[in-house]
Amino acid sequence: MVSLSGRLASVRLPLLTERLALRLPELADVPFLLRWINEPAVFRPLASRHRPYKRPEEVAWVKRSRRAASKGENLNLAITLRDGRTHVGGIGLEVPDWDNGHGWMGYWLAPKYWHQGYASEAASAICRLAFRDLAMHRIDASVFEFNPRSMRVLRKLGFKREGRKRDVLFRGGRWHDEVSFGLLARDFRPVEPR
Repeated sequence: MVSLSGRLASVRLPLLTERLALRLPELADVPFLLRWINEPAVFRPLASRHRPYKRPEEVAWVKRSRRAASKGENLNLAITLRDGRTHVGGIGLEVPDWDNGHGWMGYWLAPKYWHQGYASEAASAICRLAFRDLAMHRIDASVFEFNPRSMRVLRKLGFKREGRKRDVLFRGGRWHDEVSFGLLARDFRPVEPR
């Protein structure tokens, strides 16, 4: 069991919603991560440069994520069903500016869990944690222009579109723009599961 410290010391994991449990990743999650992070439908909208990820990279990511949480730096969490074992995807909250309560959120789901409200439910739980428990002021999120479903998730929570960065990502033989969103604590609209 990893104990969270620093600014994350008050966080109690797993974060539970009506249908989901958000918990720290474990080494037992690596097969799920490898299966889906290498799936084109999943990696295409992620900002990281894709290459086939291998087991040592995913093991290192799990260890880094657990270490960062134990130091109170960032929260990278596995999204599972309430049983804690059935994986759905992943979500992260990074806080580069604690002094101003300014963080960043990103998420992904395995395709078989798309269109069921899980992304909205998990993102709502992270925003609730950030604003209520961590007293943050603002969360940013970025989405590539070819991902309108993710934009809808953000808008449901109250995120506002704040800009566009042109030609940020080269995928599929062409350049894609990145759309920036921001959410202030006062504008947050929690999402209830379907």
